[in-house]
Amino acid sequence: MEAHRYNVHKNLNIYWSVFDEVTGQKAVINGFVMDMLTAEEAKELVGALNRELDQVFLLAA
Repeated sequence: MEAHRYNVHKNLNIYWSVFDEVTGQKAVINGFVMDMLTAEEAKELVGALNRELDQVFLLAA
C-alpha cells in the first residue's frame, strides 16, 4: 500500500490537524492552516486531499 501525503495528527485534547508528510508541516489550504479540527473533519479532509492527489497522478500517467 502506498503512503499518503496527508495524515491526521492529534493536537490538543479533542482537536486534530491535517499534516502534510512531504513538507513536515500542517497543511495549508487557501491560506488557512488545517488545525483545530474535529476528528471527523480532519479524516474527511485527509481523504479528500489524498483522493485528489491520486486523481492527479492517474491523469498524469
